[in-house]
Amino acid sequence: MKTIFAYIGSPLKERSNTYTLTMMLIERLKEMDSTVTAEVLTAGHVNVHYCTGCWICMTRGFCPLDKRDDMGKLKEKMLQTDFIIFGSPVYTYTVSGQMKTFLDRLAAWYHQVRLAGKPGMTVATTAGSGMDQVHNLLGMLLGALGVKTVATLETHGYFPKTLKDTAEARKAAHTAAEKIYPYLTGEKQVESDPEMEECFKMMKQKSVLGREWLPADYAYWEKNGMLGLNSYAELLKKLLTPI
Repeated sequence: MKTIFAYIGSPLKERSNTYTLTMMLIERLKEMDSTVTAEVLTAGHVNVHYCTGCWICMTRGFCPLDKRDDMGKLKEKMLQTDFIIFGSPVYTYTVSGQMKTFLDRLAAWYHQVRLAGKPGMTVATTAGSGMDQVHNLLGMLLGALGVKTVATLETHGYFPKTLKDTAEARKAAHTAAEKIYPYLTGEKQVESDPEMEECFKMMKQKSVLGREWLPADYAYWEKNGMLGLNSYAELLKKLLTPI
Protein backbone atom coordinates (compact mmCIF):
# COMPACT_ATOMS: atom_id res chain seq x y z
CA MET A 1 0.00 0.00 0.00
CA LYS A 2 1.34 3.42 -0.98
CA THR A 3 0.26 6.62 0.71
CA ILE A 4 -0.12 10.17 -0.57
CA PHE A 5 -0.24 13.33 1.51
CA ALA A 6 -1.50 16.54 -0.08
CA TYR A 7 -1.62 19.99 1.48
CA ILE A 8 -3.67 22.58 -0.37
CA GLY A 9 -3.20 26.19 0.71
CA SER A 10 -6.81 27.26 0.30
CA PRO A 11 -9.20 28.31 3.09
CA LEU A 12 -12.21 27.12 1.04
CA LYS A 13 -11.95 23.43 1.95
CA GLU A 14 -13.91 21.26 -0.54
CA ARG A 15 -15.04 24.39 -2.43
CA SER A 16 -11.44 25.04 -3.47
CA ASN A 17 -10.70 24.56 -7.17
CA THR A 18 -7.21 23.36 -6.25
CA TYR A 19 -8.73 20.76 -3.94
CA THR A 20 -11.17 19.68 -6.68
CA LEU A 21 -8.35 19.26 -9.19
CA THR A 22 -6.23 17.34 -6.70
CA MET A 23 -9.13 15.01 -5.92
CA MET A 24 -9.51 14.28 -9.64
CA LEU A 25 -5.90 13.07 -9.55
CA ILE A 26 -6.45 11.00 -6.42
CA GLU A 27 -9.64 9.43 -7.75
CA ARG A 28 -7.85 8.38 -10.93
CA LEU A 29 -4.99 6.84 -8.96
CA LYS A 30 -7.46 4.87 -6.86
CA GLU A 31 -9.11 3.63 -10.05
CA MET A 32 -5.69 2.46 -11.23
CA ASP A 33 -4.83 0.84 -7.90
CA SER A 34 -7.24 0.28 -5.03
CA THR A 35 -4.36 -0.03 -2.55
CA VAL A 36 -3.42 3.65 -2.95
CA THR A 37 -4.53 5.74 0.01
CA ALA A 38 -4.47 9.52 0.20
CA GLU A 39 -5.14 12.31 2.66
CA VAL A 40 -5.90 15.69 1.13
CA LEU A 41 -6.03 18.56 3.61
CA THR A 42 -6.61 22.22 2.94
CA ALA A 43 -5.72 25.27 4.99
CA GLY A 44 -9.41 25.43 5.86
CA HIS A 45 -9.29 21.99 7.48
CA VAL A 46 -6.43 22.74 9.88
CA ASN A 47 -5.11 25.40 12.23
CA VAL A 48 -1.59 26.61 11.43
CA HIS A 49 -0.19 29.66 13.22
CA TYR A 50 2.22 32.17 11.73
CA CYS A 51 5.94 31.58 12.22
CA THR A 52 7.13 34.03 14.90
CA GLY A 53 10.76 34.10 13.76
CA CYS A 54 12.01 32.86 17.15
CA TRP A 55 14.70 30.59 15.55
CA ILE A 56 14.09 27.86 18.12
CA CYS A 57 13.62 25.30 15.32
CA MET A 58 17.16 25.99 14.11
CA THR A 59 18.81 26.48 17.47
CA ARG A 60 17.09 23.88 19.65
CA GLY A 61 15.58 21.52 17.09
CA PHE A 62 11.84 21.97 17.65
CA CYS A 63 9.07 24.47 16.98
CA PRO A 64 7.21 25.51 20.14
CA LEU A 65 4.09 26.15 18.07
CA ASP A 66 3.84 22.54 16.88
CA LYS A 67 2.02 21.54 20.07
CA ARG A 68 -0.30 24.55 19.97
CA ASP A 69 -1.69 24.00 16.47
CA ASP A 70 -1.88 21.26 13.84
CA MET A 71 1.56 21.71 12.30
CA GLY A 72 3.18 18.98 14.37
CA LYS A 73 0.61 16.48 13.07
CA LEU A 74 1.08 17.69 9.49
CA LYS A 75 4.84 17.22 9.79
CA GLU A 76 4.37 13.68 11.08
CA LYS A 77 2.09 12.88 8.16
CA MET A 78 4.72 14.13 5.71
CA LEU A 79 7.41 12.03 7.34
CA GLN A 80 5.28 8.89 7.11
CA THR A 81 3.88 9.25 3.59
CA ASP A 82 5.33 7.95 0.32
CA PHE A 83 4.34 10.85 -1.94
CA ILE A 84 3.99 14.59 -1.25
CA ILE A 85 1.69 17.06 -3.00
CA PHE A 86 1.85 20.81 -2.41
CA GLY A 87 -0.94 22.80 -4.03
CA SER A 88 -2.17 26.38 -3.96
CA PRO A 89 -4.49 28.72 -5.78
CA VAL A 90 -2.88 31.84 -7.20
CA TYR A 91 -3.37 34.75 -4.83
CA THR A 92 -1.90 38.01 -6.15
CA TYR A 93 0.58 36.32 -8.46
CA THR A 94 1.92 33.82 -5.93
CA VAL A 95 0.76 31.20 -3.40
CA SER A 96 -2.00 32.03 -0.95
CA GLY A 97 -1.13 33.59 2.39
CA GLN A 98 -2.28 30.40 4.09
CA MET A 99 0.12 28.35 1.96
CA LYS A 100 2.97 30.72 2.73
CA THR A 101 2.28 30.35 6.45
CA PHE A 102 2.50 26.56 6.11
CA LEU A 103 5.72 26.82 4.11
CA ASP A 104 7.26 29.23 6.65
CA ARG A 105 6.71 26.70 9.43
CA LEU A 106 8.98 24.25 7.60
CA ALA A 107 11.98 26.60 7.81
CA ALA A 108 14.38 24.26 9.60
CA TRP A 109 13.32 21.31 7.47
CA TYR A 110 14.67 23.03 4.35
CA HIS A 111 18.10 23.31 5.95
CA GLN A 112 17.96 19.64 6.90
CA VAL A 113 16.64 18.28 3.58
CA ARG A 114 14.23 16.49 5.90
CA LEU A 115 12.08 14.69 3.30
CA ALA A 116 14.93 13.52 1.08
CA GLY A 117 14.15 10.69 -1.29
CA LYS A 118 10.41 11.22 -1.54
CA PRO A 119 8.77 11.98 -4.90
CA GLY A 120 6.24 14.78 -5.12
CA MET A 121 4.32 17.18 -7.32
CA THR A 122 2.81 20.66 -7.37
CA VAL A 123 -0.77 21.69 -8.15
CA ALA A 124 -1.97 25.18 -9.04
CA THR A 125 -5.19 26.88 -10.13
CA THR A 126 -5.89 30.43 -11.19
CA ALA A 127 -8.50 32.62 -12.84
CA GLY A 128 -5.81 34.29 -14.93
CA SER A 129 -2.03 34.47 -14.52
CA GLY A 130 0.51 33.47 -11.87
CA MET A 131 0.51 29.73 -12.47
CA ASP A 132 4.25 29.50 -13.18
CA GLN A 133 5.07 31.53 -10.09
CA VAL A 134 3.15 29.11 -7.86
CA HIS A 135 4.71 26.02 -9.44
CA ASN A 136 8.17 27.54 -9.23
CA LEU A 137 7.90 28.46 -5.55
CA LEU A 138 6.32 25.19 -4.47
CA GLY A 139 8.77 23.16 -6.56
CA MET A 140 11.77 25.05 -5.22
CA LEU A 141 10.73 24.47 -1.61
CA LEU A 142 9.90 20.82 -2.22
CA GLY A 143 13.43 20.53 -3.59
CA ALA A 144 14.84 22.19 -0.49
CA LEU A 145 13.02 19.55 1.55
CA GLY A 146 14.69 16.89 -0.59
CA VAL A 147 11.48 16.02 -2.46
CA LYS A 148 11.91 15.43 -6.20
CA THR A 149 9.09 17.06 -8.19
CA VAL A 150 8.07 14.48 -10.79
CA ALA A 151 4.90 16.15 -12.13
CA THR A 152 2.86 19.34 -12.13
CA LEU A 153 -0.89 19.81 -12.49
CA GLU A 154 -2.89 22.95 -13.21
CA THR A 155 -6.18 24.32 -14.48
CA HIS A 156 -8.24 27.52 -14.53
CA GLY A 157 -11.24 28.38 -12.40
CA TYR A 158 -13.04 31.67 -11.90
CA PHE A 159 -15.11 31.19 -8.75
CA PRO A 160 -15.03 28.70 -5.86
CA LYS A 161 -15.94 25.18 -6.99
CA THR A 162 -16.12 26.41 -10.59
CA LEU A 163 -13.56 25.11 -13.07
CA LYS A 164 -13.37 26.74 -16.48
CA ASP A 165 -13.33 23.36 -18.27
CA THR A 166 -14.04 20.33 -16.07
CA ALA A 167 -13.34 17.83 -18.84
CA GLU A 168 -9.95 19.34 -19.62
CA ALA A 169 -9.10 19.52 -15.92
CA ARG A 170 -9.94 15.85 -15.48
CA LYS A 171 -7.87 14.96 -18.54
CA ALA A 172 -4.89 16.83 -17.09
CA ALA A 173 -5.37 15.09 -13.74
CA HIS A 174 -5.46 11.67 -15.41
CA THR A 175 -2.30 12.46 -17.38
CA ALA A 176 -0.54 13.47 -14.16
CA ALA A 177 -1.75 10.28 -12.47
CA GLU A 178 -0.16 8.19 -15.24
CA LYS A 179 3.10 10.07 -14.72
CA ILE A 180 3.33 9.63 -10.94
CA TYR A 181 1.90 6.12 -10.63
CA PRO A 182 5.24 4.39 -11.42
CA TYR A 183 6.71 6.16 -8.39
CA LEU A 184 3.97 4.71 -6.21
CA THR A 185 4.53 1.18 -7.48
CA GLY A 186 8.29 1.40 -7.18
CA GLU A 187 8.79 0.96 -10.91
CA LYS A 188 10.55 4.34 -10.85
CA GLN A 189 12.83 5.64 -8.13
CA VAL A 190 13.75 9.21 -7.29
CA GLU A 191 16.93 10.19 -9.10
CA SER A 192 19.18 13.19 -8.68
CA ASP A 193 19.36 16.09 -11.10
CA PRO A 194 21.26 19.42 -11.19
CA GLU A 195 18.54 21.26 -9.26
CA MET A 196 18.47 18.67 -6.46
CA GLU A 197 22.26 18.70 -6.29
CA GLU A 198 22.27 22.49 -6.00
CA CYS A 199 19.72 22.32 -3.17
CA PHE A 200 21.77 19.71 -1.32
CA LYS A 201 24.99 21.68 -1.71
CA MET A 202 23.37 24.91 -0.54
CA MET A 203 21.69 23.38 2.50
CA LYS A 204 24.80 21.49 3.58
CA GLN A 205 26.87 24.64 3.28
CA LYS A 206 24.29 26.61 5.25
CA SER A 207 24.27 24.06 8.07
CA VAL A 208 28.06 23.67 8.22
CA LEU A 209 29.04 27.33 7.91
CA GLY A 210 26.17 28.37 10.18
CA ARG A 211 26.96 25.80 12.85
CA GLU A 212 27.46 28.46 15.54
CA TRP A 213 24.10 30.15 14.83
CA LEU A 214 22.07 27.14 13.67
CA PRO A 215 23.29 24.34 15.97
CA ALA A 216 20.15 22.20 15.59
CA ASP A 217 20.57 22.11 11.81
CA TYR A 218 24.19 21.01 12.14
CA ALA A 219 23.26 18.44 14.80
CA TYR A 220 20.70 16.91 12.43
CA TRP A 221 23.25 16.50 9.65
CA GLU A 222 25.75 15.02 12.12
CA LYS A 223 23.28 12.64 13.80
CA ASN A 224 22.06 11.27 10.48
CA GLY A 225 25.52 10.72 9.03
CA MET A 226 25.06 13.33 6.30
CA LEU A 227 28.13 15.49 6.90
CA GLY A 228 30.33 13.07 5.00
CA LEU A 229 28.06 13.08 1.96
CA ASN A 230 28.99 15.26 -0.98
CA SER A 231 25.86 15.01 -3.11
CA TYR A 232 22.14 14.38 -3.17
CA ALA A 233 22.88 11.23 -5.17
CA GLU A 234 24.98 9.95 -2.26
CA LEU A 235 22.15 10.76 0.13
CA LEU A 236 19.69 8.78 -1.99
CA LYS A 237 22.08 5.83 -1.98
CA LYS A 238 22.41 6.07 1.80
CA LEU A 239 18.63 6.13 2.24
CA LEU A 240 18.27 3.00 0.12
CA THR A 241 21.02 1.12 1.96
CA PRO A 242 19.61 -1.21 4.67
CA ILE A 243 20.84 -0.42 8.17
